[in-house]
Amino acid sequence: MKRSLPVLLLTTLWMGCSRSPHAGFTEVNDDVHIQLHWLGDGQTTASDSDSVRVRMRVSLLGDPPGSLFSTERVYGARNLRRDALVEAMDRLHAGDSMSIICPAERMPWKAIGLNHDATVPEGREVRTEFTLLDILTPARMRAERERQRVSDPAGFERRLIATWLRDNGAGFLRWGTSDIYYHLEGLALDTLAVRRGELVTVVYAGTRLEDGMVVDDTKRHGGTFTWRYGDPDQVIGGLEVAVSLLRVGRSGDFILPSAYAFGERGVPGLVDPYSPMLYRVGWTHVDRTPLP
Repeated sequence: MKRSLPVLLLTTLWMGCSRSPHAGFTEVNDDVHIQLHWLGDGQTTASDSDSVRVRMRVSLLGDPPGSLFSTERVYGARNLRRDALVEAMDRLHAGDSMSIICPAERMPWKAIGLNHDATVPEGREVRTEFTLLDILTPARMRAERERQRVSDPAGFERRLIATWLRDNGAGFLRWGTSDIYYHLEGLALDTLAVRRGELVTVVYAGTRLEDGMVVDDTKRHGGTFTWRYGDPDQVIGGLEVAVSLLRVGRSGDFILPSAYAFGERGVPGLVDPYSPMLYRVGWTHVDRTPLP
């Protein structure tokens, strides 16, 4: 049943609100001005455990809508419920939209996925057109992920990697044209690259990219792991790529698609088919004694 608009208008707009210098807007909190546009017929707002599909168009006040930032994507509701966007998340139902005018420093730039330092002049106001397209409960999200995993496993894997990089991948580089991404750190004790046939010793921990669960680590091998570089079937392909990019004494994080990890079969009961992995690898020692 469609909610009663007059009651909601009075309750939402006027309780605790004040007049705004922006025509058609209401000031609700510390120079945050809102204008509601009820279009949907949802009955509930999003809880922190939900995800939300939203459309956002952000611009400097007076500029064309979306000229600063424009997106349509799924966010965690908890991540968006901060700063000026609290006003939208606490009021909107699925299908509703809101215009928000606020100082630039009141927008949660990192949460929406924008590095604003170089694009938003200090002290300017921004206008955000925010539409809550859908509220996705945890159960719906799980069902949708499983549907995508089954119907298009390779595409599902690519989306997992892209989502992780978007949210966590600052500083990561792509290895050639592959779907391997890496970030290196530390000082090299030996600047020579690894050569086929050399014995290399590493420490590593491998986690599932989707949920961070540790599934492979050197603690199971006594603290380190040694193999002869280039010998077949000793380690997953991604570990050999990692060592080729490292130098002794350095470490790094490596996003490994399933083709360089556990493949299209996975590991029954531990790693699903087509699962990308995150490996933290440190190269600790190399024996450069040549083979006979």
